[in-house]
Parts: sequence; structure tokens; C-alpha cells
Amino acid sequence: MSSVRVTVTAFGLWQMILGNKRWRVETEGHTLRDLINRLNEIASSKLENEVLASDGSLDPKFRIFVNGNACDTLSATVADGDDVLLFSVIDGG
Repeated sequence: MSSVRVTVTAFGLWQMILGNKRWRVETEGHTLRDLINRLNEIASSKLENEVLASDGSLDPKFRIFVNGNACDTLSATVADGDDVLLFSVIDGG
């Protein structure tokens, strides 16, 4: 399997955990789950505990967009050159 290079822009808690707003990331897999795994490596294993639910899905407090399209599942694919946006949902009152 060939690697995929994507541009990741992180906001909110994503950015705090990753320590940077923008990344050029290379991953061996082609799914968002593979990308999360790679970002977790970059973040010294701090990312998964924050952004994933107990069943391994994306916690509803977080959103991922690929090329402007919202992705509801981590099985969504990414391709070389994609732009991935990572958002924390703002809540409260």
C-alpha cells in the first residue's frame, strides 16, 4: 500500500494536543482512522484518549472535514493531497 500525504489544519483542542495548527502528514493507510493513528503518534499518544469515544469512533464533540465535506465515520478515505480540517464543537451556554 502506498503512503498518502495530506494537509491537516487543527483547531481548538486538536491544535492544543498536536501543538501546531498546520501539519503536512504522511500516513500508510487511506482512512481517517489511519490518519488519527498517525496524529496520535505525533502527539505522543495523547490524542486518542481525547477525541475518540470508548467504542473507537470519533467523539461527537469533534468534527473532521475532508476537502470541505463533513465525515461522519473514521472509515472515510483520504487521498494524496487532501485537505483535512479538525474541529472541536463549541458548546455550553
